[in-house]
Amino acid sequence: MLTKGLHKEEHFFIVKNHEVIVKSDIEIELLEKIVNRYCKGKETFKVEGYFVHVLVTSQGNLFYVRPLKQFSDIDFMNPLSNKVLNSISDGITICDRKGKILFQNDIDIEIVGMDLMGRYAKDVIAEGLMSDSISMKVIESKEKVTILQTFINGKCLLVSGKPIFGEDHELQYVVAITRDMTHLKRLEQEMKKLEVQNENFKSKLQTIQNEESLKSSLIAVSPAMMQVVKRVMKVAEVDSTVLIGGESGVGKEEITKLIHTYSRRSHKQILTINCSAIPETLLESELFGYEAGAFTGAIKGGKAGLFEIASGGTVFLDEIGEMPLLLQAKLLRVLQESEVQRIGSGKPIPIDVRIIAATNRNLAEMVRQGSFREDLYYRLNIIPIEIPSLRHRREDIIPMVNHFLTLIEEKYGIHRTIESSAMKILETYDWPGNVRQLKNMVERICLLSTQAEITINTVQQELDSNPIVVRNTENLAQEKYMQEHEPAPMYSGTLKEQVASFEKQMIKQALSKHPSIRQAAKSLGCDQSTLVRKIQKYQLTRHVSYKD
Repeated sequence: MLTKGLHKEEHFFIVKNHEVIVKSDIEIELLEKIVNRYCKGKETFKVEGYFVHVLVTSQGNLFYVRPLKQFSDIDFMNPLSNKVLNSISDGITICDRKGKILFQNDIDIEIVGMDLMGRYAKDVIAEGLMSDSISMKVIESKEKVTILQTFINGKCLLVSGKPIFGEDHELQYVVAITRDMTHLKRLEQEMKKLEVQNENFKSKLQTIQNEESLKSSLIAVSPAMMQVVKRVMKVAEVDSTVLIGGESGVGKEEITKLIHTYSRRSHKQILTINCSAIPETLLESELFGYEAGAFTGAIKGGKAGLFEIASGGTVFLDEIGEMPLLLQAKLLRVLQESEVQRIGSGKPIPIDVRIIAATNRNLAEMVRQGSFREDLYYRLNIIPIEIPSLRHRREDIIPMVNHFLTLIEEKYGIHRTIESSAMKILETYDWPGNVRQLKNMVERICLLSTQAEITINTVQQELDSNPIVVRNTENLAQEKYMQEHEPAPMYSGTLKEQVASFEKQMIKQALSKHPSIRQAAKSLGCDQSTLVRKIQKYQLTRHVSYKD
């Protein structure tokens, strides 16, 4: 028992969280007076002829009480004190004012790996048994000190030392509490190793990404293109519809791939369809699919459309401006309802796709002309991205040329360089075909050249041999003058668009002059059914009568 060996008038108790958890046979009244007199941080004080020594431990506050007449520096520890301090899970040592180690509990001896009682701390340091002494630091500062201390056994310990003062306010003892930090130190070392490994993995990943980037023709050095890439990276994080604009050949498909790669859908496929390359009759079945027997030649069992196949991924609709009005209405339903209907089926099929559309045409102007649905335009144009032409980002031309030279060497096994004066010609050229034209030109001159270094004469000769795209300063000035002084055309766009605009205008005039469709059709030289289809095609809403 802890009380064995106590002097008759010596007592102890332990308080934790304001509750007495262990006590000897001390009188309750004396215990309450001691607790009430105790102030946090005060190790020693007197209560009614008793000397009270308080030691803060992880088990609670240990109060040791003995009569003042029994207290002396010679009688430093009694059996109870030894047993209590040895029961604590932390290492505890007590030194006198000269740094002599008077007490070391069993846990501290186990942690440190040596019995140091009776020895001076400065001698232990001098012998190299420990890196530092908490006792000497407390004796010097007369304040609480905490340090990391390393011993000869390799253990790293967290040691906190506190001074104990006598009635004369002079330092009497230093109490040190020791905790083994070796495990935490080992974890810290493991963390550093993991950090190094992580940096190595990042470096390898960056190398792989750089190698992969060589397969892409997307080069962004100019401020204009850097802004586009910055916008693309923000757009990739969300799932909104994107409308990419820009001249033909600027790299709209590369931008689409970049958006998909950095989106949450990157693990799924991206499917591309060129709306101008597929006939109207086939485009609908390609996009929406069809059921068995929907039309002559339909595959037995039907066929899933592009939107179904790409569910979970991305659909890229290139040349969206070429999509017929009928299909525009169906595409709008896909965007609004996230579902499709196969041709020949009335059952909607839910889908989850991100749609990215691209065009080199002015969709806003097409809306005004009636050849593109206004509601679809605004639904697609949630996040617009306009890619500048190559002549507006000339800083990208030379890096692109070097990139294409690398690709050509990988593809054909031929090494070519271009002299600086020839590079200057390429950089100052307008490139009406943009990146696509530049890439084709570099590949052409590399394949036709018989020298390892391509000269300015070779480049100039190749540019001059293509009269379709050659423009000198005189021609550019003359063209600009003609553009500024020529009369504005009545209609704009392609031949097909201008014919449609003219036809729409003729129908509107006929409807405004005649009270009935029959009379309007007669004036236009067509039958009523043809005129009705044209009215629906151009979405003319003027109410007219079918009667004479």
